[in-house]
Amino acid sequence: MTKDYHKNSSQPIFSVVIPAFNEEKFLPKCLESLKNQDFNEGEEVIVVDNNSTDRTVELAKKFGAIVFSEKNQGVAFTRNRGAMEAKGKIFVFTDADTILPKNWLSRIFDSMSLKATESPDTEGGIGGEFEKDKELVAFGGSCEFYSGPISARLASKFLLPIFLFLDKFFSGGWNLMGCNMAIKKEAFLKIGGFNTSLKLNEDVEISYRLREIGKIKFDSAFKVKTSGRRFRHGLIFGIINYTPTTIFRWIFKKFDRIQIFYPQRKEESLVGKLSFPLFLIFIISFLFFHLLNPKIVMAKNLIKNDLNKTVFIERRIKNGIKNDFRKLKNFSHLRRWAK
Repeated sequence: MTKDYHKNSSQPIFSVVIPAFNEEKFLPKCLESLKNQDFNEGEEVIVVDNNSTDRTVELAKKFGAIVFSEKNQGVAFTRNRGAMEAKGKIFVFTDADTILPKNWLSRIFDSMSLKATESPDTEGGIGGEFEKDKELVAFGGSCEFYSGPISARLASKFLLPIFLFLDKFFSGGWNLMGCNMAIKKEAFLKIGGFNTSLKLNEDVEISYRLREIGKIKFDSAFKVKTSGRRFRHGLIFGIINYTPTTIFRWIFKKFDRIQIFYPQRKEESLVGKLSFPLFLIFIISFLFFHLLNPKIVMAKNLIKNDLNKTVFIERRIKNGIKNDFRKLKNFSHLRRWAK
């Protein structure tokens, strides 16, 4: 049954904004996960089509989402258009290739300590701690890859938390992730939304500006599942794509440099599929040629023999010194006896 996102009050609590460009393969799973949310306090789902040529719009409408169109190409333009049309008190952003846990909206609701009813002493307020803590402007979490090369999926599980910690250190605070972020409407409008001059890291850049006007809450354990298509050519190639921009902003605090961004709508890649097996072959080869190679083994034996000789010589010297010392003591006794 299609969920009706128009059935709630004129101002729902959440407006979920999903940018979409030729996402017919991924979008249905994202929208299905939104339909299965355990949150029923009031939300609307907005899909913003960014010049798709496939069945993206058709599928979005089939799932009952509110659909708008944005002609300016780019995720920042698309997210801003969705926010401009949104009616919710909190703007929640995710990506079309992301699958959301059942408690996604309720977790955001609880983390911000929102209440469905308005506070009697605030005009249009949300209530709860979100109204009490006026500095709280945004909340977000992390992600894991559910597809793509094995190396990338393992990295998203074990290495991404380390990167997020380093990013917090160099950035001066937590940065939000575009696939899992919620921003208070007033704060979003106050800073002017996403920077449309950026093709990459628009979610990080808006985090910098949000920290200037308020507080960001971030829970690295609060994860959504997203596709690993940006790492489809392997972990190393994916890291290379993001590293220059990241290092530049860490050092110079600039976001408009080295904007290397390749739109990718596929996950299949021969290089990506072979990256992990090739890595294993490299490790095995390294171990074989550096540990089992006859020359290496011979060198290790020579070193071992030299060490054994050294130990033997040291023992002979020590024994010799002990014998000389005993002789010296006996000679002293003889001298006293002679007197």
